[in-house]
Amino acid sequence: MATCGVTDGMELEQTELVIPQQYLCCPICEEEFKQPKFLPCLHTFCNPCISGHIDKNIDEDNYFPCPVCATEIKNEQDAAPLPENILARRLSKVSSSTNLKPQTLCWFCKNAGNFVDAVTFCDVCQNALCPTCTESHQTSEETDNHSLISIDEYDARVESKQEEGFAKNSHVIPKCCELYDAMDIGAVFCIDCDLLICADCHVNNHGNHRCAELTTVAGHFESKIKDPLEELNDDEKELDEALLRLDKSEEVIQNQTKELHKVVKKRTKFLSDLITEYENMLIEEVNKRNTQKKDEIANRRYDIKMHLKSINGVKEFTENLLSYGSYEEKVFLRKKVGYRIRELCEETLGTDEVETLTIKLTKPNVTVETICNLFGELSEKGTDTTEHRKDSNANIYHLNLENGHGSHCSDTAENTEPELEEIFNQAQETQYNSGSDSDMLSASNNSENFRNVKFSEEIEKTEYETENCFELGDPKKETELPAVIQRECIKGIGINSKGDMIIGTTTTGSQMVYVLEKRGIVKGTVHVDNGWNIHSISSDGKVAMTIPRGDNRFKVRVLENDGTGHILSDSNIESFGLNFVTADNKGSIIVTSNRYAKLRSHHGKSAKSGGNIAFYSKDGLLTKRITNDDFHEFGLYLLEKPQCVAVDNKHNLLVVTDPGSNTVIAFNLKGELIFEYGNSDTEGEIYQGPDLISIDKYGNIIVTDKREGRIDILSSKGQLKKSFLLDDIPRFVGTLPDKLLVIVMPEGTMKYYEYL
Repeated sequence: MATCGVTDGMELEQTELVIPQQYLCCPICEEEFKQPKFLPCLHTFCNPCISGHIDKNIDEDNYFPCPVCATEIKNEQDAAPLPENILARRLSKVSSSTNLKPQTLCWFCKNAGNFVDAVTFCDVCQNALCPTCTESHQTSEETDNHSLISIDEYDARVESKQEEGFAKNSHVIPKCCELYDAMDIGAVFCIDCDLLICADCHVNNHGNHRCAELTTVAGHFESKIKDPLEELNDDEKELDEALLRLDKSEEVIQNQTKELHKVVKKRTKFLSDLITEYENMLIEEVNKRNTQKKDEIANRRYDIKMHLKSINGVKEFTENLLSYGSYEEKVFLRKKVGYRIRELCEETLGTDEVETLTIKLTKPNVTVETICNLFGELSEKGTDTTEHRKDSNANIYHLNLENGHGSHCSDTAENTEPELEEIFNQAQETQYNSGSDSDMLSASNNSENFRNVKFSEEIEKTEYETENCFELGDPKKETELPAVIQRECIKGIGINSKGDMIIGTTTTGSQMVYVLEKRGIVKGTVHVDNGWNIHSISSDGKVAMTIPRGDNRFKVRVLENDGTGHILSDSNIESFGLNFVTADNKGSIIVTSNRYAKLRSHHGKSAKSGGNIAFYSKDGLLTKRITNDDFHEFGLYLLEKPQCVAVDNKHNLLVVTDPGSNTVIAFNLKGELIFEYGNSDTEGEIYQGPDLISIDKYGNIIVTDKREGRIDILSSKGQLKKSFLLDDIPRFVGTLPDKLLVIVMPEGTMKYYEYL
């Protein structure tokens, strides 16, 4: 138990309280606070602990994370040291005061195992002594000059020091002068000056200020803070529930993973057994064919040997007859020998070669997709937000074991995660265009045994159609742009990978870049140097600035999109007009324009009309230019008036809007065409723009046509996933990392929608 202190020398109502240990201990060292300091996030630490943490974790931008909540905090100790937590200091003093109990037992006797009450206290040794030890202390030559006091005097001194400590630490608000007395009926607190003032100072110096009694101000604070605290309590409950759902989801995923491991191993064993069976069949057929050929060769060898023996027998018989036979014997046997020789000469020799056909095992029509189809396909079946809150089994993995193929849902396009949708489309296309698995197994042999090897079922070709046009409906939340931004002329808006909004503005004589966190609160600003003009802001938040340097020459600077103002690229370039300027993550500058320079043999360098996309190195050297000439052989005329550019290094995408041809064109970062989407003779009129372009974290392309009041979601291959219709013309459209579509309206309202 501990007792509250006093304020300004006046003892307030004494209230016994139990101080929780976590309020008195530093989260870093887990010991009682030493010089407690608190951060802007209101977490408190020992001064040595937080100073060491800052030294170890501060980054190049002079920011460090809070050790507890990881809030990014700018280190400003040089300008203003961290404030002291006076509450933690007082509570720790109160807690420690409970340990300052008078010493009631003799120190020497206690160490010897005897518990004897003390009667005196030695100021030099700082030990309590019993009567016997007191006498020994006074008679010993080493301690006879020590000062001893009674134990009662010592107890009174301890209590006095405690009260003195409380009084010393109680002065937390500055006073007007030494005449201030909290007990004075005229003593008040000046709200405008944050000062405790006496009656005289109130009249003389603070007559026009807002003043009230200290208890009234404290009571007003207590009443006003209750509603925000209740809101925080509700947020805390919601977050706790979210953590519970995450724990439950993690448990479900772990269980699913174990089950899927079993399923995959079972599928592997099934396929392995099937392959082993097929292997045995192949080997049996090879052995059979080998035996047939070997038997044919053996029979041919036997026939040749027998024919040789017949010839040898006739030759031997005839030679003996000719050498040793009499005339009568020769005459008698002449017909038989002639007949046999003539018979052997007319007989086929059988010397034709045995045909040995080359038997090969043909290369199977096996691809990665085939193997994937044999194993089955992992698919996710999602639920909406309401169902998710009711049931933690939001994402359930399915693996069809019956037919050897992954199961597909009719609503796959809507429920599949963006990363998996492209895989699904590829697998589906491969599945429809390839032959069955049984064809693959039977094609390598004509044996009747192999013709019977088939899978239990063959997949049927199915197609799904979905309506792509949607209404945005009610936003998930709405906020307002800060008034200071709405008063200025907005040059462009972008959103970086952290969800921070980068806004470039201009007023008379000055330009500014604002950095807003996703709730619309200004977290930083970047002043644009004199002479520079904000030209373009890409959808990912890179700010491009320019300075004209003469005929078709420009000084170009691109700022990183982290809101720090650090320069990503800074160089001089040559261009016949700038429609849009940005840079990729490596600092290569990308410029779109309607004309470009071309060297002519008689007229030198001149501007050629035609939309183009130019790439410049950090040094300002032209490294590549995409023009219509690159696609002339394909009969394509892609670029007319290219405008906005969105670059995504992660997905190897560069997407350009062209209001001149009313199309969206996508390239890879090598400049190779991926797709063209928009108005055509076959598709009809789709766009009157398009005006804005951005790429989300999954590689989806968000196209905005302001005049059509339309937002299209395209895949990275140029397939239309969804179209949203708008009732008003937006100022900006982009995406947050947490799958929200952000639309900034002309009146400054920011609306957030779920779009996937």
